[in-house]
Formats: sequence, C-alpha cells, structure tokens
Amino acid sequence: MKNKLFWIGIVLFLGTSCSSLKNIKVSQIEAIWFEYSPNQNLNNGSRFEGEILLQTYDGKQHEMSKNSNLSFKSPDIRRSGNSKLYTLVKKSNSFDDDRCYLTLKYTNRDEKYIQKDSVIMNFRGPLKILYNGANGVSGKHQRNRGTPLLWRDGKDGEHGPNGTNGGSSKNYSVHMWQEENMIYVYSRENNSNTAPFYYKMQKGNSIYFDLSGGNGGNGGNGGDGGDGKDGDIKNEKMRRVGDAGNGGNGGNGGNGGNAGNLNLYIHENCADIESLLTTKTKGGRYGSRGMGGKRGTPGTPLAGQQAGRQGFPGTNGVEGFKGMDGNVQKYIQSFDYSVYID
Repeated sequence: MKNKLFWIGIVLFLGTSCSSLKNIKVSQIEAIWFEYSPNQNLNNGSRFEGEILLQTYDGKQHEMSKNSNLSFKSPDIRRSGNSKLYTLVKKSNSFDDDRCYLTLKYTNRDEKYIQKDSVIMNFRGPLKILYNGANGVSGKHQRNRGTPLLWRDGKDGEHGPNGTNGGSSKNYSVHMWQEENMIYVYSRENNSNTAPFYYKMQKGNSIYFDLSGGNGGNGGNGGDGGDGKDGDIKNEKMRRVGDAGNGGNGGNGGNGGNAGNLNLYIHENCADIESLLTTKTKGGRYGSRGMGGKRGTPGTPLAGQQAGRQGFPGTNGVEGFKGMDGNVQKYIQSFDYSVYID
C-alpha cells in the first residue's frame, strides 16, 4: 500500500510540474537565454549541443527545449527537431563575422516574451560548407473512404498529392589560402550579384563542400474507395444496392534538384589541404510515385435486384526524374589573395 501511495505521489508531482511549467506567465519571466559550451567545435557545419533556459523571478531555472510554448528561430543555426542538437549554417559576410544570431519567443495566451541571443564561432574543428538544395515535400497518403451514412454508394478515394521538386544548388567559385595557422575560404556564386561568403578554420582540419541537389518528394498514395450498401427493404420499400467507390489516384513523385558546379582555387601556400578536401555534387534522388487506391466493393443485392457497379482502382503516379550531377574543378596556383580580404 505504501509503495502504491508513493508512486501515486510521484505521478501527481510530475503532472503538477509539467502543468506549472506550461503555464508560466510572461510577467513571471526574468530572462530567457541560449546556453552552450564554448569548448565545443563551433564552425560552419559544426553540430553542437545547447539548451534553452528560462528563469523566473523566484530564481528557478527551467530547461525549455521541449516546451511547446517556446519557439527557436535563426538564419544561422539549424535545429534538429525539438532536441538539444544544433548545426551552424552561417554564411559570414566578412572573416571577422563570427556571431550566429537567434531569436527565442515564449508565448502564453496572448502575451509574448521575445529574447535575441547569439552563438559565437571559435572556428575550431572541420569546416562544412553547405550549399545543398532543400529536399522536396512528400504528398500525404490519403485515408481510405467508407460508406456514407445517408447515401447508398461508397465514396471515392481522394487523390494523393504530388511530391514537390527538390531544390537545386548553385555554381560557386572558391579561393583558399593560408595565413599563419588559419585557412581562409572566399566563396562567390558564379554569374550573380549576390555578396560573397567568408569562412576560416584552424589548419589541420578537413573541409567538406556539399553542392548536392535536394531529393524530390514522394507522391502520396490514393485512398481506397468505400463499399456500397447492401440491398435491403425498409418500410416495405426495396432500396437499391450501393455502387462501389473508385480508388484515388496516386500522386507523382517530385524531381530531384540539380547539383551545383564548384571551381576550387587552392593557393600554393596550402596545397596540402587538397588531401583533406571532400565534395558532394550528386543530383537529388527522384521522388517515388504514389500508389493508386483500391476500389471499393459493391453491396450485396437481394434476390432479383440489379447488382451494384464495380468501382475502378486508382492509377499509380509517375516517378520523378533524378537531378543532374555537378562537377568539381581544382586548381593549385599562386594568386593575390589580398583582393579577397575586406
């Protein structure tokens, strides 16, 4: 009995804690911030751990990463779901631009508490330059249809949506050189007026370029058609057999995005970096087709009744096309890199 009461108490305590955490009023909040260890590798493409903390005026701190009232937004940091894992994806506008900005917003009913914060890069660890296209969105599989309450015929299955196309990467020219113990990377999109991007890392680390195309989204499956009602007699009136519903068509798969091309100019003073370079320039995978829904079954006729109509199965969608692969050209040469230093 004591054990039972103990566990009931634990459950009540946890339920109360979760409830009180969700119902923190904005007026109770003293501060919200993003906490991380600066001793981790913090460079472009680095995956690191962080926590979202909220402190109330009573001095209590709450870890908010999985709290549905709190949102995380950043152009420079990509979050993995609601976990404590993050990836730096900043495109710096100078070699001294080391701050990755983020916005934390806590909402309770109609009140909001908004706090801006940042992560400072230390340029340690491998450098991952991610120019890959975004994956397409897959079509949602449709639900199977039933027999309507008021009507005799089975409902037609809904058609599966098409998957969207994967995004394409762009073409880039990149210059790399060494100064003291740092490798500098200057990147610019070809045939474009967009501003260049600046990267750097400590010598001895690897560099990875991803210019792959995004994968096409899969087509959604069509829903199955509903069954027709059986023939019957109600109030001395014979009611007809219900026809079967048609299956919905499957959606088409999206096309894979095209990969980008990379022209890579490596200065002679860091030629050994070539052995630490890896690139990915694969076209995106095509989206799979959605499958057509099954046809429904007509109702069973009474003696002498005309049979119900058979439904038609849905047609399968069409697979998308794979994206085109890109290519990489490497050149080891001497050049005046001072023109790339702002």
